[in-house]
Amino acid sequence: MMLLIDIGNTRAKWATLADSRLSRCGAILHRGVPSGDWVDGIDTADHRYERILVSNVAGAAAARTLTEWAQQRHGLQPEFVRATAAGGGIVNAYANPETLGPDRWMGMIGAWRRAHGPLVCIAAGTAMTVDAVDGTGRHLGGLIVPGRDMMIDSLLRRTGEIARAAATAPADEDGLLGRNTAAAVELGAVHALAALAADTVREVARRVGGEPRVFLGGGDAVRIEPLLRLPVEVSPQLVLEGLAVLAEGG
Repeated sequence: MMLLIDIGNTRAKWATLADSRLSRCGAILHRGVPSGDWVDGIDTADHRYERILVSNVAGAAAARTLTEWAQQRHGLQPEFVRATAAGGGIVNAYANPETLGPDRWMGMIGAWRRAHGPLVCIAAGTAMTVDAVDGTGRHLGGLIVPGRDMMIDSLLRRTGEIARAAATAPADEDGLLGRNTAAAVELGAVHALAALAADTVREVARRVGGEPRVFLGGGDAVRIEPLLRLPVEVSPQLVLEGLAVLAEGG
């Protein structure tokens, strides 16, 4: 049995892999939480593992915390994955492959295992990332923009009148449009993210000559999915699915 862990910017997710079957994932908030508190919440069952594979984009401190936990609790050195020039059926578009985030790389590998054809991976979290893959498994490249909360926070912090007006009343929405400032800010952020994602899907369809499968994950998936107006597979475990492919030698 193996333990697979996806440490994002805000939350950590995990699942176990045994006999080629991935368990249901667990999740815990780590951003702003004392290290000992969040890491002890990972996989509280008393399992014995052969390996621990990790995708980490939360930085060196999170890696140290997880390493100490894995060594003390399981007697194992966690394996932190990095993007490579090729793996899991995907050929990396980056000239310096290791600079591609491991979460994006694992997400594409997980999606490719399902699709084996043109695809777009959208991860709408602290940041929103979009990555495209053609029908041969060639990574076409991607996009990174601030996520919903980061976009809203930046707008409110860097303005005066907008921030004051947004604080006067709860959001009052009417479909696409806001009827007060709080709603205008909120709707502006989510529609901007959805429009970028949808435009990317259309561009990929043009390049590959057919409709790609679209995979959507991240904490804001529920807000963005209805705005995309195209077939979407909400897939919160794609990074873990990619780790599973790697763990099995893919």
